Amino acid sequence: MKKLKYLAGLAITAAVSAAPLMASEFKQVQVQLEHPANGDTLFIPGAKAVLQSGHSSSSRWLSWVDLTTNTAKQVPIPTQAQFFHKAQIKSQPVEVLVVLGHEGISYFKSEDSSWHRLLNTESLYRTVDSKRLLKLDFVYDLNNDGLSDFVVTDFNAHHVYMQQQDGSFNQFSLAVDAKSRIFDENPDYTGRKARFLDWNGDGRTDIGFAIDDSLLLYLQTETGFSTQAQTIQLGLGLTPDVQAELRGGDGRSFKGLSINRLYDVKDLNNDGVADFIVRQELFADAVEQSYSYRIHYGTMEQGTLQFKAEPDARINTKGIQSEPVFADLNNDKKLDFFTPAAEFGIGTLVRALLAGTANMELQFFPQLPSGKFPDKPVYRQDATAQVSIGNAQVNLPVLKALVSEQAPALLLIGDEDHLKLYQSAKEKLFSSKSVRLKQAIPLNGMLASTADLDQNGKMDLILPFTHLDPEAVRNQLHFLLQQ
Repeated sequence: MKKLKYLAGLAITAAVSAAPLMASEFKQVQVQLEHPANGDTLFIPGAKAVLQSGHSSSSRWLSWVDLTTNTAKQVPIPTQAQFFHKAQIKSQPVEVLVVLGHEGISYFKSEDSSWHRLLNTESLYRTVDSKRLLKLDFVYDLNNDGLSDFVVTDFNAHHVYMQQQDGSFNQFSLAVDAKSRIFDENPDYTGRKARFLDWNGDGRTDIGFAIDDSLLLYLQTETGFSTQAQTIQLGLGLTPDVQAELRGGDGRSFKGLSINRLYDVKDLNNDGVADFIVRQELFADAVEQSYSYRIHYGTMEQGTLQFKAEPDARINTKGIQSEPVFADLNNDKKLDFFTPAAEFGIGTLVRALLAGTANMELQFFPQLPSGKFPDKPVYRQDATAQVSIGNAQVNLPVLKALVSEQAPALLLIGDEDHLKLYQSAKEKLFSSKSVRLKQAIPLNGMLASTADLDQNGKMDLILPFTHLDPEAVRNQLHFLLQQ
C-alpha cells in the first residue's frame, strides 16, 4: 500500500512567476556537485544560495551552491543534525541555514563555515539517522514580527519558541500526545500535525491539532501562547483516529471502507477566513481506492470561526494521490485544485511491474465563482512513471505548474530529453499543444522544485540529478531561469 501511494505521490508545486514564456526564453545553468542530489532542495534568497542534501547507503551530504558564481561547496553537517531549513534570526542581516537535531537548533555562518547553537530543545527525534539530512517545516513567523519562531514536535507536546527582539526565545509547550503504533517490540511514533489558523478573529495565528472529530486548540495571546487548551467539536464527520489507522491484521475488510481525514486548513476563497478540507478515502478493496475532497468554507461570526457540517463544495477525483495542490491557476484570487492521480488494481500493478512503466494522469479543477468545483476535471495531461525492480525504485516524471498573479499559468512536463511547456488557455486552463525545450530530464522528477533563483519576479525550475542518472549529468543541479 505504501509503495502504491509513493507511486501516486508526484510533487506538484505551485509558485509565483511572471508571464509564460516561450522555450527560447529560459537560461540553462548546470552546477556539478560532489554527491548525488537525491535529498531536499532549499533556496535562501538573501544569501543568494541553494542548499542541496544527498545521501548514499553509508553517507549524507549538504552542498551550498553560490548563485553568483554557480559553484558548490560542501557544508560540514553537525553530528546531531537531522533536519534543515532557513530562518531569520535577530543577529543576522539575512536568512540563515538552521538545523534541528536531538540536542537543539543551530544556525550556520557561511562566511567562516561555523555552526552556532540557538537553543536547546527536546523533541521526538532523540537519536540521529546518520544516513539522512532532510528538509522539515519547523520554522514560522507566528506573530508577524519579521523574526523566525520554531515549532518542535515532542512525544507529549509541541514546543513553541517565540523569538524576541533581543534575539532570545520564549518557550510555550502545547500539550498533545504523539501517535504511536506497535507491531512488535519496536514502537513507531508520529507527531500530530499542527494546524495554523486564526480561530477567534483577533488577527493572531493560533495552533490546533485534529483528534478524532475535534480540534485541540491553543490560542495566541499578546505575550505568546496560552498553554490551556480548548477542545472544539468540529462535527465534520472525521473518522475516529483508532479507526482511521490502517494496518494489516486488524481483521476488517477493506471492501467499501471509507475513511475521512482532515487534509488541510487554509483560505480557499480569499475571504481572509480559514476553510477546512476533508479528504475521503474510499476503498474498493485493499489495493484499489479513490479520493475525494469535501470543502467546508469558514465564516467569522461573533469572534468565532464557524462552518457548516455539510460541505459547501466537493472535488471528486479518480485514483489515489498523495500530493494534491490548491493554487490560483486563473488569477481570480481563489485557489483551484490539481493533482496527479493513478488508478490501481491488482491487474494494473502486475502490468506496471512487467512493463516497467505505469500510467498517471494530471487532473485540474478550477474553483467556480460560486465556490464550487466542476464534477469532472476541465483539463487533463497524461504522464508515465518508470518502474525499476532492480533498483527498487519508481522514477516519477517532472510535472510543475508555474503560477503568476500578473499573468496566466505555465505547465511544464518532462519527456525523455526535453520539457513540454503548455501555455495558459482561458476555459481549459492550459493549451493542448506544447512548446518543446531541449533539456536533460532527471530519472526521478519528484525531486524537482521551483524558486525565483535570480529574483526577477519569475519562477525558475530546479532539476536535481542523482547517481542513477546518465554520466553526463550525474550528481548535478540544473537551473532553468526565466528571462
